[in-house]
Amino acid sequence: MITVDRKPPLHQQKSTTDLSSIRSSIMAPSRPRSVQIDHDMIESHIMAPPPLKQSNFKDDNMLVFAQKKEEEEESNKYLQLGLKYHEKGELEKATYYWRLSSQHGSPLGLFFYGIALRHGWGCKKDPIKAVKYLQSAAESAVYELQTNVAQSAMVAKSELVLAIYELGVCFRHGWGVPKNLETAAYYFQIASNLGDPDAQNDLGFCYMHGIGVKKDLYLAAKYYRLAEKQGQGIIGNSWIWKEKYNQVEEPGWNGKVKK
Repeated sequence: MITVDRKPPLHQQKSTTDLSSIRSSIMAPSRPRSVQIDHDMIESHIMAPPPLKQSNFKDDNMLVFAQKKEEEEESNKYLQLGLKYHEKGELEKATYYWRLSSQHGSPLGLFFYGIALRHGWGCKKDPIKAVKYLQSAAESAVYELQTNVAQSAMVAKSELVLAIYELGVCFRHGWGVPKNLETAAYYFQIASNLGDPDAQNDLGFCYMHGIGVKKDLYLAAKYYRLAEKQGQGIIGNSWIWKEKYNQVEEPGWNGKVKK
């Protein structure tokens, strides 16, 4: 079982509302020169391709499917080797195999390599590059969600939740990006809606203290309750079960408080 080395969760930290802005400068591309093209001359030198047979499409699809399956098997092999060496404490080997897995497009390979870069597990710490890998992990998982069947989609969803939550953690602490509590809360919101209890607890804390969001005890109770129902409750949070907060569980509750 791998545990990601994080700073203490929000409910165990002092709150801060300092926000940093992201600055970037983009160089405009040079204007291309105008080129005159004789299309008739070009077309006269191009022979029409032979008509495609239907069997060609079938063969191509089978080839693409076989290549994709081989790529997935290869990436999973490297991923499992990374997990194996991480459990043994051989972090350099673990990170090496996660990097190979990431190069084959595995969302989890991208995720674990990003976490390794963020914390310096068997490699030079590089929080900026770590954020890029976590973003790629999320994008890759979204693609799998859109293209795969139900069982694979469930796996992709769990991969997506991991990546999105950790992106929130990056913005919360300023790891590889300027600290931005509003953006952190945004990512926690997405991960919470996808059912992640850690994100639900952190989002509940944000609403309880007005960190990155407007303070709202009813929304705080809502997300704390969701986390507790998954066995991830926080000691001392009995207040969330007061009767006045029951309305947050009513079907169609829109955030408006009934007096």
